[in-house]
Amino acid sequence: MKIGIRKSLRQALFRLKSRSLCDEAGADIRALSGREDAGIVVFTSYNANAAKRGLLEFAASASNQGARHCIFVTDRRQGWFQGSDFSSAVLRTISDYVARYRLKRLMAVGVSMGGYGAISYAAQIGADSALAFAPQYCPHPDRFPEDTRWAEARARIREFSRPSLHESMRSKTQYTLLHGRWSAEDSLHWQAFPQGSNIDHFLADRKSHDVIDPLREAGVLYPIVDAAWGKDRTKMRSLMRKISALQRRPGERAEDLNNNRALNAQLTTSYATN
Repeated sequence: MKIGIRKSLRQALFRLKSRSLCDEAGADIRALSGREDAGIVVFTSYNANAAKRGLLEFAASASNQGARHCIFVTDRRQGWFQGSDFSSAVLRTISDYVARYRLKRLMAVGVSMGGYGAISYAAQIGADSALAFAPQYCPHPDRFPEDTRWAEARARIREFSRPSLHESMRSKTQYTLLHGRWSAEDSLHWQAFPQGSNIDHFLADRKSHDVIDPLREAGVLYPIVDAAWGKDRTKMRSLMRKISALQRRPGERAEDLNNNRALNAQLTTSYATN
């Protein structure tokens, strides 16, 4: 079966099994109910993806086999969850769902565009932790003109309403981020992220934007989701080493690595010994 057909079937099955919570202002929000009083809010990536293999497969593992509720937030305009009307729909819908099911805890999760959304909205939706794989720091075309990925979609965004991630990440939420260290475009973004005691930022020894496949191949994608849920930072560091991902050092920037051969050699040694 061709990949496009298989993906369409997965998406159709997800829509059949999930329940629509909101379909307005470009926001498509759906839910799979869980058994416990906790939930994961998944911000889907470009083309409504979440960890590549479909939303149902992701929900089955990330929800701990249906124990946790799963709420999926999709931007049908593919506009990085921008717009005051979009934000209002998201915040109202999630707040109503939390109240209805009396949820006591939320975690936000996302990949790429979805990672940006998870970080941007985590504090506002009341999530005490957020996990973001290869998130962008800012989607505005003028912020990183060298990054031409998804240029047409980003150019169509009419209103950049979300606060800067520096502002969003000042909250008490625990943030875990993972980027490919050597990706030319991603390096523009990862070095812009703030650092702080509530932020664990990992950089993998990769040139690709794709950090999901390495996690799957190492068998640690969903253990990492569980570690983020449990706020187990020691376990998180151990799991990240499986794909040669180390924590970003204080003040570390991509240009420092490119211009400092001694630092590059030290980094190589760190990967070999950790």
